[in-house]
Amino acid sequence: MKLIKKILLTIVGIIVAIAVIGGAVWLIDGRSPQAIIVSHALSKTTLEEYEHAKGDKTDKSTVEIPDGIEFPREMRQYRVGNMQVFHMEPQDDSKPVVLYIHGGAYFHNFEVPHWKAMAELANSTGCGIVTPNYPLLYCYTASDAHPLMMQLYQQLVRQYPAKRIIIMGDSAGGGFTLALAQELRNDSIDLPSRLVLISPWVDVLGGDDKLQEYDTFLNAEVLRKVGADWAGDIDTRDPIISPLYGDMQGLPSTDLYTGTWEIFYTDVVKTYNKMNAAGVDASLHVADKMGHVYPLWPCPEGSAARKEIAKIIKGEV
Repeated sequence: MKLIKKILLTIVGIIVAIAVIGGAVWLIDGRSPQAIIVSHALSKTTLEEYEHAKGDKTDKSTVEIPDGIEFPREMRQYRVGNMQVFHMEPQDDSKPVVLYIHGGAYFHNFEVPHWKAMAELANSTGCGIVTPNYPLLYCYTASDAHPLMMQLYQQLVRQYPAKRIIIMGDSAGGGFTLALAQELRNDSIDLPSRLVLISPWVDVLGGDDKLQEYDTFLNAEVLRKVGADWAGDIDTRDPIISPLYGDMQGLPSTDLYTGTWEIFYTDVVKTYNKMNAAGVDASLHVADKMGHVYPLWPCPEGSAARKEIAKIIKGEV
């Protein structure tokens, strides 16, 4: 018994020491220890990796939900043209439907954090989830993806009232979300009730070089090359490609999330200011010293952001 008690006391002592050290780190640095670990675990895409990606013609048109990811209701699959779509119904007719457009610089497919975030939001809010595996580089460009996304959205508004639809996206998916909303408005199609933009890539040739030293994930030089590739024959300042340059007038309520240590921070703030000037009900959520798409990170700051997004989905804020 004495040995067991000694072991237990030792374990408790270690836990207390870790908590004290972690708390001290948080107070000194301003970030949780988990956030610091995540930021240092990320790696930037190099020019060599970019050149390799350009030659990759792997078929990305079909993906599977990773093992261990559990959604509260059946996730069925269908295709809009050649685009794979995952679709889970909402808990009931009072719950919204989230059209989630994943990020990945327009050439990476879904990552595990995307699936985890969608499952978490579905479980905590009862919302439906619709998420497309849209055409990606380096087999396709924006001119291939946008018509399919317009088609998907128009199918959704025939199934659900537009006021029940929220479009959400991270990074490239955030830029795609804003571009899609502008296109819907231009074509006089019923707009969704809300947009949620997580570190949106709103100018494919943008990014703040002054913040590059703090950003442990994004490489501005590579992203500008990728952005030009995504544009293809379309002008890179066309709002379909870089929605920062589009008209914000008449867009739905929008929440923008960004960290001060990501190169997109300045462009996200510009987007928010432009929305405000156009009379859009926009809210800017800024996390000090946090990096790109921090709401998807497995850390307290990311968890807090996801809980806030859940409240947005439920219409509580």
